[in-house]
Amino acid sequence: RPFCCPQCGKAFGKKAHLTRHLRVHTGERPFPCPHCGRRFRQRIHLRSHLRTHTGERPYPCPCGKGFRQKQSLVTHERIHTGEKPFRCGDCGKSFSQRPNLLTHRRVHTGERPFPCAQCGKSFSQKANLLAHQRIHGAHPDEGKARARAPARGCAEDAPFVCPECGKSFRQKPNLITHRRIHTGERPFSCFLCGRSFNQKTNLVTHYRVHTGERPFACAQCGKRFTQKTNLVTHQSTHT
Repeated sequence: RPFCCPQCGKAFGKKAHLTRHLRVHTGERPFPCPHCGRRFRQRIHLRSHLRTHTGERPYPCPCGKGFRQKQSLVTHERIHTGEKPFRCGDCGKSFSQRPNLLTHRRVHTGERPFPCAQCGKSFSQKANLLAHQRIHGAHPDEGKARARAPARGCAEDAPFVCPECGKSFRQKPNLITHRRIHTGERPFSCFLCGRSFNQKTNLVTHYRVHTGERPFACAQCGKRFTQKTNLVTHQSTHT
């Protein structure tokens, strides 16, 4: 491999490959999108991006779903095959997507890369941080006091305790569902697009994106919504 990168020492068999690699260091993005102006380091990345404008989905699955990128099709097909190629070296649990494995690994490493700017508490997933930040809301001091307050009657009323965060539950199935936040497990997959969820109710809500169903109607104006929370938010515009 005669062509070496002067920045990091990585070697390449062709000069064109070195030229392409150097853009990682220089930040050069010579391929602009004619529609939106976004720029790319490689022409192949531009071609893939252009499909967001044209709607082209050249990688079809036999189930009827089409994809803009081949890798997206490969990931989607695991829903049908049940393949889970990403295995945790610590506990043996397997995942269909690498990001889910990386999230799960934090259970073993204890890594919590998402800190709360207001109180300093850290979380293993960004979704957990966002959920936590709601306790601060418009009254962060009140939220922190509520978060620190010990739960009364936990042992008696909620005997099922999460070993990761200490949260207690009255019923074991609720604890099992909650623990998926920490493990990254998402056992409920959409057969249409491959997106996965940690709760069945979230999958049911998601399906409405595909079906167009809007079961929650505003009694005052008739406007319909896919989720009850969206209806409640909308109804405040009438008051």
